[in-house]
Amino acid sequence: MNNIISNIRNLEKEKIIEILQYKDVNHLKLLNIARDIRNNGKFKNKAELRSVIEISNICSQKCKYCSIGNKKEGKFIQNKNDIIKKVRMLADKGRRTFLLQSGESKNQKFIDDISSCCEEIKNINSDIQIILCLGNLTKRQYKQLKDAGADRYVLKFETSNAEHHKFCRPSDNIENRLECINNLIDLDFKVGSGNIVGLPMQTLDNLYEDLVLINSLKLSMVSATKFIPNEFSEFRNYPAGDINLTLNFIAVLRILKPECLIPSTSSLSIDNKNGQYEGLMAGCNTVTIHDGTPKEFEKQFMIYSKDRFTPAEEFCRNIIKDASMIPENKLIL
Repeated sequence: MNNIISNIRNLEKEKIIEILQYKDVNHLKLLNIARDIRNNGKFKNKAELRSVIEISNICSQKCKYCSIGNKKEGKFIQNKNDIIKKVRMLADKGRRTFLLQSGESKNQKFIDDISSCCEEIKNINSDIQIILCLGNLTKRQYKQLKDAGADRYVLKFETSNAEHHKFCRPSDNIENRLECINNLIDLDFKVGSGNIVGLPMQTLDNLYEDLVLINSLKLSMVSATKFIPNEFSEFRNYPAGDINLTLNFIAVLRILKPECLIPSTSSLSIDNKNGQYEGLMAGCNTVTIHDGTPKEFEKQFMIYSKDRFTPAEEFCRNIIKDASMIPENKLIL
């Protein structure tokens, strides 16, 4: 066990690439190690429950794995009053962590509206944690959102290799993405970042490079989602990411970053009904409840697939219980 931990924390390339390919008994052994590290760490066996509110699918990026903003979906922006009403209702039920997510837009009116939302949410209950996932913005806009009350920000780099990044995200580059991540860190956000496992043309060397980058950043949250071939994206004809490889990567993340929050995302449950439970068993300690987006907008925020899996509260609480974990409405980073 100690050899696996030291190989990962010392970033031994050949050993890590071998570990990422673990199957059967070795796979289960790796997950057990990650789970023990989580349970003996800062948050013990507690799992944070988040509510996600998908604000808008308008996006300036043209990522090949995503169809957000696709004409077939139609455009939408949630009304600010509706967002506040939803937060108030969920806060009354005890929810204290909200993820406000949208496609990427530097439109200043849009940022002003989100800032106003953040201020009003904090007025509902100052104990609420606001997580934003809005993509690349200017440092001034990030500061505006921080000053308005936002606590955390999720900005995944998706793939760290410059050439591969340009292949998957032709409208951006890794240098620009990292500048945004470092701006967020400089502004004292609690920052989350990570990758997609199983992207087309991705290599095990690429995954190792992703781990090196994650280890170099001052992150409070890290994540790995499984690649899903979105039917309306340019990558629709590629195979889905491998669940075993993704869970191994998550376990390595946990061993590398014992104090971070790691989400078990709904991508794990596409093609595998037990996927999110298995994510918790691999060391994750966050689940997202999809109860903040109006039903009429859900099909218009198609990150993974037209057949979205949107976990409800009962499902999330059940997998947390099955993983011998304790649900919490907020964990302090």
